[in-house]
Amino acid sequence: MPRKTEIKYGLAGAVIGATAPVFHLLLHYLLFHRGLPIGQYLHEHLFTFGDDMVTNVYIAGTVFVMGGVGLFVGRLRERDDQLQWEIEKKDSEIQRSREEFKNLSHNLEEKVQEGREELLETARKLKEANAKLLRQIEIQRKIAGNVPSLLALLDSDMNYVEMNEYGSRHFINKPLVDIIGHKCYEVMGGKDQVCHEDCAALKAFKTGKEASHSRTGELMGKIVTTENKSIPIKNDEGVVTHVLKIVTDTTAKKKEEDELKRRANIDALTGVYNKHYLDMYLQNEEHKNKTDKRKRGPYTVIYADLDNLKEANDGYGHEAGDILLKKAAQIFQDNTRHEDIIARVGGDEFVIVLPHSGPEEGEVLINRFRRQSEEWSKTKDLAEGLSELKLSISYGLGASVYGIDLYDTIRKADLTMYRDKRGKKVTASE
Repeated sequence: MPRKTEIKYGLAGAVIGATAPVFHLLLHYLLFHRGLPIGQYLHEHLFTFGDDMVTNVYIAGTVFVMGGVGLFVGRLRERDDQLQWEIEKKDSEIQRSREEFKNLSHNLEEKVQEGREELLETARKLKEANAKLLRQIEIQRKIAGNVPSLLALLDSDMNYVEMNEYGSRHFINKPLVDIIGHKCYEVMGGKDQVCHEDCAALKAFKTGKEASHSRTGELMGKIVTTENKSIPIKNDEGVVTHVLKIVTDTTAKKKEEDELKRRANIDALTGVYNKHYLDMYLQNEEHKNKTDKRKRGPYTVIYADLDNLKEANDGYGHEAGDILLKKAAQIFQDNTRHEDIIARVGGDEFVIVLPHSGPEEGEVLINRFRRQSEEWSKTKDLAEGLSELKLSISYGLGASVYGIDLYDTIRKADLTMYRDKRGKKVTASE
């Protein structure tokens, strides 16, 4: 800072230092030398080296000392001003800091209040969402618990992680505490204590794709058919971590499907196979014999045709014809094996396929069919008006060594059947 204050106080001190001697001289002049001119008095007492030298020295010393004192006081005052200025500056900075702190505190309180309100609102919403989620989970648990299927979650070690109550009660008959944390094949009572290769859950873990398999066996004292559908659950990296296992009792469905297949493949009147099933069987057998290294032959085919079906229908009504067809089918079924195929291929025609049999076995069966037909015709016990019915059947025989020409074999058997039928007509005419 400039040193104006120091100079100002120095001058003031010098003036003050000079005041006392000046008053002394003025008083001395007024008391003792009023007759002298003031200029002469000052010349004699201030500017000479006479008897008044002491006065001059006193005046000069006083001026010097008081000037020095003034300078010192000015310097102190200057330092005091400097210090006061710094103090005021610091106070100003502190005041600004206080204002800033106050503003910051106020803003912080506002932010804290806003944050608290937002937090409370978030907590409220979270609480509502959590309550809603719990309700949904409870609803889903109840739904899953009553779904008529086993719903279970498996980890990669094939341990059960979760299972619904219905599944534990109706498919395993064990409490959940004895199921959760245990391997699926152990819980299901597997004898091998290992997961089968065709297990749908194992396939889902290996391939990452949905898989399924069917099982037929004993379940809680009943023979049932179940379908196991396994759906893979993957993490963000695409790794299968769990599998959702859904096991459904399909016994009734399978029975219905089997019944539909049976109806589609069975002749409704006679109970033997129909032409549709015979065609599928022949195609399958020929494909196997063309592709398999081990041949499945020989095959023998019997072609049977009722001789008097039209006459029975015309003379006694269709009830009579149905009786003859049913009896013929019964005779064929009673004398053939389970693996033999009997099919009604026309109104009065049947085809009998005998796998792993030669023409000799076919001849034996035809003779047996004829004998039983004749015995029934003689000993039948039918309602009045149908007692004259007779069961007469013409037969043809064909053989195939390797089973790759079964349709030709059937045509050959058909031709020989017509020869048998013509022979009967010739005999009857004679």
